[in-house]
Amino acid sequence: MKKRWVFASLVKNDQDAIGLIAYALYKHKKHTLATSLRSEGKDETFIQQQVDTFHDQTLQNNSLDDFREKATKFLDEMIGQIEKDLTADHEKEKAALAKQHKNQLTNEQKRLLQNMKNYQRAHRSIWERAGAWILSGVPSAVSSFLIASLVIGASVLTVSEEQRQAVLTSLWANYFGVNEPPRPPAASP
Repeated sequence: MKKRWVFASLVKNDQDAIGLIAYALYKHKKHTLATSLRSEGKDETFIQQQVDTFHDQTLQNNSLDDFREKATKFLDEMIGQIEKDLTADHEKEKAALAKQHKNQLTNEQKRLLQNMKNYQRAHRSIWERAGAWILSGVPSAVSSFLIASLVIGASVLTVSEEQRQAVLTSLWANYFGVNEPPRPPAASP
């Protein structure tokens, strides 16, 4: 009787990954059998007989299909684990890139808004600058004084001399707390 080889029965060609893994599982089981018999103190002749019996039973029974199924399951689990690891790494990288892009976008938006403000400030007309200065609140005391002076000055010019004196006396008394305004120097003869 011609001897059959388990490798030739399990592996179809050099590219048959399932067959190669199935053969490795077969060899592992064969090695485990021999190792356990040695640890029990069996002699090498008995161990060789048991290994040969295991070899023959593997070829005669459906053990070849079992080894291929185990190899398929092993390969599927290994691919699944690799896929899971790659997916987790991809998600981490994707999240990091999304965060980086968000930060870059936020920074670019801030920079763009600042550039727009700078451009608007640099290209304002004199009237816009004056209006912004008046409305800014920083020089509010100065702008209030200027506006009040302009209004009072314009109103004083439109009234008669007696009314002008009365308004100035009233302003002098209300703002400076003095009942009598300073007297102009007497006209020299």
